Amino acid sequence: MGAPGADCLNAAVITSVCAIAAGALTVLALGRTVRRRDERAARGGTIEVPCMLRHPARERRWLRGRMVVAPATVAWKPRTRAGAEVPAPTALRQVGTRAPTWWEGLRMNPRCTIVACDSSVGAVEIAVMPHDLGHLLLALERTATE
Repeated sequence: MGAPGADCLNAAVITSVCAIAAGALTVLALGRTVRRRDERAARGGTIEVPCMLRHPARERRWLRGRMVVAPATVAWKPRTRAGAEVPAPTALRQVGTRAPTWWEGLRMNPRCTIVACDSSVGAVEIAVMPHDLGHLLLALERTATE
């Protein structure tokens, strides 16, 4: 029979090991998803880039959704009811990039990059993670030259 403190120590170690294993599995799954998206984009296929969009109709709100990136087009696909209510921005043209402010970093991942664009509905901002930024910028560049 062990000491009462030993049982507590074993529980803490088991919990830590389980948390580390769950984190590792999450990282592996995300890496696989990113690799598949990169391969599909390299073959010229259509991909969906997870992002957040700030629309002029909803000035202070960030709307969750995806940018559908095809070889010749870029389109917004909302993932919320609020995003479905606003008109989809078309004719996107990049005008700049920036890092999120500390206040925006509370609501989204602070590592993301915000791409400022002009569109058919006015000034639009798109927040995207670093591993997806290249896909979005390349697609915006392609659609601007056409």
